[in-house]
This record gives sequence, C-alpha cells and structure tokens, in this order.
Amino acid sequence: MTSADEIRQHIPLRDLHDLARDVLVGVGMPPEHATWTADALVWADAHGLPAHGVSSKLVQCVQRIRAGGTTPDPRIRVVQDRPAHQLIDVDGAWGQVAGTLAMLRAVDKATTQGLAAVSVRGATSAAAMGYFADLAADRGCIGLAVTNGPALIAAPGGRRRVVGNQGHALAAPGEGDERILYDTATTTMSTGEMDGYHERGELLPDGVLRDSDGEPTRDPSLWTTGLLEPIGGHRGFGLSLALEVLTGVLAGGERFGDEVGLPTRHDEAQGVSLFMLAIAPTDDVDLADRVHQILRLVAGSGEDARAPGVRAVAGARAAAEHGVTLSGAQLERLANIAASCGLDPQWLRPRPPAR
Repeated sequence: MTSADEIRQHIPLRDLHDLARDVLVGVGMPPEHATWTADALVWADAHGLPAHGVSSKLVQCVQRIRAGGTTPDPRIRVVQDRPAHQLIDVDGAWGQVAGTLAMLRAVDKATTQGLAAVSVRGATSAAAMGYFADLAADRGCIGLAVTNGPALIAAPGGRRRVVGNQGHALAAPGEGDERILYDTATTTMSTGEMDGYHERGELLPDGVLRDSDGEPTRDPSLWTTGLLEPIGGHRGFGLSLALEVLTGVLAGGERFGDEVGLPTRHDEAQGVSLFMLAIAPTDDVDLADRVHQILRLVAGSGEDARAPGVRAVAGARAAAEHGVTLSGAQLERLANIAASCGLDPQWLRPRPPAR
C-alpha cells in the first residue's frame, strides 16, 4: 500500500502556473493580478521555497478570499505620489499582487530618478521577498523588498510579541542569469519552515522557539502563540524594529507593530505593509560586470564558498527544465482546491511509483 506522502510526481512549472492562474481567476481575481500571483508562487517553488509556493500559498489565498479576509479585486489608490516615493493603499489585496505592483512602479520611477521607493499599506502576506527584489534585478536594477508581519518576536527582556520577523531581500543582476539574491527573515527559522516540521511530524531543533511562557520548546505547532528566536539575539530584534520603521511606520496604515494580523485567520484583514526600493546604476557603472566579479571573488575564496542565492538560482534553472517534485499530500491539496473551482487537470491525479 502506498501512502500519499510516499508518492512523488514531477510537475512542469507551466502546469503549476496555469493551475494557479486559473484557480485565482475562478475566485474573482482579475487576470493580470492572477498572473502576477502565479508568477510569484511558481518562482518560490522553483527557487526551493515550497512554503511560499503553489501547494501552500495558493490554497491560503483562496481560503482568505472566500472567507473575506483578502480582497480579490481591490480598489488600489495612490495616497501620495512624489518623484522618488509613492504611497499606495491596496484595499486588502493579496500581498503578491501588492508587492508586484509596488516594485514595478519603483523600477519605473528609478529609471528616471536613479532610485525610487514605493510604500504599501493594507495588504495581506506577500510570501517570499526575493521574488520582488528579483523583479528589479531582471530589469537591470538593484532591488530591496521588505515586509512586516504578525508579531512573533519579543524585545530583549520582554515576554510579549511586539514585532514580526520582517522578511526582506536584496537582489542584484550579474551576467546572464547570475544573481546576488539575499532573501531572509530576522528569526532563526521561518514560520513556513516550522509548518513543514509540523506536517512531517518532526520536532524543531533547539534554539528556534519558546512557548508563550518563555520556555524553550521543540513543538512546531506552538509558533502561533510562542516567541520566535531572533537571529543574533538583540541584534536580530533591532533589525526587526528597523524594518518595521521602513514598512508599517512609514506606510501609515491602520495596523503596525503588534497589530498586524495572522494570515491563517482567513476572515480577518491583516494590514500588512511593504517597502519596495529600486536603484538604477549610473551610466558609468557596469553593474552586471561588477556583480559578476564579486561572485567570482566569493566562489574563489574556498572550495565550498558561495554567495547568497547561487544555489537557489541554479535550482531554478533546473526546475525550468525538469519541473519541481510534489508529494501526494501536496497534489491532493491542489486537486481539492482545483475541484472547488470546477477544474480537473489530469496531471493532478497522483500516480503510484513504478514497481
């Protein structure tokens, strides 16, 4: 007897993208927004971030739209527009729609201003920040993407969660598909990774989570009420606070700090804020060549040395050719969400491994 968790199936990225787009259109998202979201979800799967990919975030997005916590067709408005900075209110839009729009606008402004930022308020979780930074790098810019999120971290000496683990990423283009791609958060482990431990029935490693009483725990299910450990102790908390200034404080929305909502409360608005910055190099700087040189410097510093993003970019290159592997459980989740939209792709039917 083969269990769902033992089944593995290679899925082309195009199939994943088409499914995500069609499902989102089916729950009321405009085609352009659905395509943007599908692009971001598939990027995450291709870059080895399944917790932010189609089998996870697509399901969450649909659940939030149906429950009323995310607006499928938001009325996005510009609150203020200045030459190098724009503030937009996205009316509860899915975070990957808001982030894509914001970074594309930042890049457009940066091509004439040299650098530009767009602040976003009123969004929902935007998943992997690396995707938005990569949008800028694809267009010849340095991209910086930051999000705030639900409070997960206590201050040094504190016993209550006050700020999120603030996902942030920087990307810079090299030659061809080379990238410096630094995509991280301010805790020793992300909540998506903890969910993965929970789904597999595994305990967390030591030193990543404390329970609501402040005691160390290895139970991954307790992250929703516990305290995540920041990287570098007080330094990680300080970075979290600084990134809250760039996002929730600067955007001026109704929620910031410990008021940002959890994505898993599907019927509630989150009030997530984003900050997207694009920097266009000056005419006398060959950015791609200089990034290439710094990547060579890192690679030449030791047999196993590599810069941030090198492995992810290589994985994405392979995924573009061979697809990504999904488990039977992931396929089942996608089949259920597809069926709820009247879709039934043949590839979603798990095939037992050959004997």
